[in-house]
Order: sequence, then structure tokens, then C-alpha cells
Amino acid sequence: MTYELTIATFVLVYGRAIQQLNVVGGHYISAAITPFFIACGEVATVIFVVSEGWASIPWIGLGGSIGATLAMYSHNKFFKTIGLKK
Repeated sequence: MTYELTIATFVLVYGRAIQQLNVVGGHYISAAITPFFIACGEVATVIFVVSEGWASIPWIGLGGSIGATLAMYSHNKFFKTIGLKK
């Protein structure tokens, strides 16, 4: 169950980081779509944490750190590719 928790937390943190970058960057369409992605990660994370308890902490940390750094990289790369960011 640990890899599911890591993936769920990745989805949650990735979505939150992307959303923050969307809001700051004024990307309205992306900001309107991203909350559904965040909701999936939130629900899955809660379900998995309830079953794993305190043992889930390292896996949440791993998923969160990968999600945050990959969100920063991919958001910048995507908006540079489509020409909306320098």
C-alpha cells in the first residue's frame, strides 16, 4: 500500500503546486481545471492514510517532494513551450 500512498500524495502536491503557479501566472483555464486533479489526490491520500496511520509519513514526504519539484519544472517547461512564459 505504500506506493499507492506515494502516488496519491504526489498527485495532491503536484496539483497544489501547479495551481499556485497557475494563479500567480494568471492562467485562468488551467486554474479552473486543476482543482479536480487536486480533489482526486486529496481523497486518495486520506483513504490511504486512514489505513496506514503513522507509518505513512515517509511515503507522504517522498510523494510530496517529488510532486513539488516536478510541478515547478513541468509548469515552466509547458508554458515556455506554448509561448506564454519567457
